[in-house]
Amino acid sequence: TLPSFLKSDNKPNISLDSIKKNVYFITSSAEIYSLNYQNRNINWLFNLTGATFEKKTDLFYSSPVVHINDEILLSNSLSTFSMNSTNGALNWEFPFSTKIRPIVSKSNIFLVSKKGFILNLDRKKGTVIWSEDLFKSSKKLRHEKTGDITSVLLISDQLFMTTERGYFLFLDYQNGKIFNYAKVSKGFFSKPAVVDGTIFIIDNKMRILQFN
Repeated sequence: TLPSFLKSDNKPNISLDSIKKNVYFITSSAEIYSLNYQNRNINWLFNLTGATFEKKTDLFYSSPVVHINDEILLSNSLSTFSMNSTNGALNWEFPFSTKIRPIVSKSNIFLVSKKGFILNLDRKKGTVIWSEDLFKSSKKLRHEKTGDITSVLLISDQLFMTTERGYFLFLDYQNGKIFNYAKVSKGFFSKPAVVDGTIFIIDNKMRILQFN
């Protein structure tokens, strides 16, 4: 792949399509590839900095790639993209950037920044259904208290978030309002995993924590 002149903290991420035998991955030079791992041919290549918006940046980062059916979703340092996974065509682009993995449901895409700004987009059109600034709308929680948002999951019809200072946040997925929260640790080492209604996470003391 093409080299990048500036190093970034963008971690390699890859998404697998075992049905079509494709892998999708992003490089540090802001290119997303579709590669058939069976015949080792490149299906297509798309440069994410060649976006429709005029704003440009030299320091690139991206969220993990999400592949569902014939769609690829990801966010980079400029925008959030929906792409056709078969041919690399751009479905839509929305001017919101985050490193946190997008959460995708049947009709919606949930995006959250580390500072707590959350968006619910229409998955087909890329238009805003609702938006919420978590720490401005909450009287009890402030960003200085919780630290950055580090992950988000959709579980049991609610949005579940973790923060760098050990908080769990639970939000109504229909409007983004916080209805419950708890400080469970001084900080997390890993992202949470949810199995059979149980939350597992490793804290910064390397302990495995289990919650219902």
